[in-house]
Amino acid sequence: MNEIVSYILVVTVLTIMPGADSMIVMKNTMVYQKSAGRMTVLGILAGHFLWIVVSILGLAVIITNSPALFNIIKYLGAAYLIYIGVKSFMAKTLVSTSSLDNAEDKNPKSNGLRSSYMNGFISNILNPKVLIFYITILPQFVVQDAEISGVMQLIILAAIMLVISMTWFLLVVETVSYMKRWLHKPGFQSILAKGSGIIIILFGIRTALS
Repeated sequence: MNEIVSYILVVTVLTIMPGADSMIVMKNTMVYQKSAGRMTVLGILAGHFLWIVVSILGLAVIITNSPALFNIIKYLGAAYLIYIGVKSFMAKTLVSTSSLDNAEDKNPKSNGLRSSYMNGFISNILNPKVLIFYITILPQFVVQDAEISGVMQLIILAAIMLVISMTWFLLVVETVSYMKRWLHKPGFQSILAKGSGIIIILFGIRTALS
């Protein structure tokens, strides 16, 4: 139970930290409309699903046949968490105001639900951080001696990831017009960056010592 709670907290923090997926959702919602933002979210979830299938097929073999490789993955994941935590803590802002300003430059050729969907899908599958998550962080929360098989645990953890991602990005779509005003304030962004960084660093240390 504690592992699930910890996993939910880690995934939630990682999800709300703005990245490529967040920026494309914000951009499409600000430039166009809510429906475009929602289609972008659908594309992102489709990308996650693709990575889930690929990672589960490979990780199932690793978890079953090589405890040593599993430990290597665990330490790589811990190092990655600490790295992005430090990077977030040191950052002055999470999203550059220039990126938000440029998002207002409308491109009529991109206007449409299909293009918004593809924006989200391509952004996700070409984002190396997503691949790193499924390869290094996801398996750390698999309990070796649990009654549920490792593969089933991976599926459950991946499903939780999808639900959290969907919930957050849809929330972004609904509130982005209000968030835009606050995101232009460096002080507000600095607090978010440092708070998120500390949380992730602590989870990285916990992962390495577990």
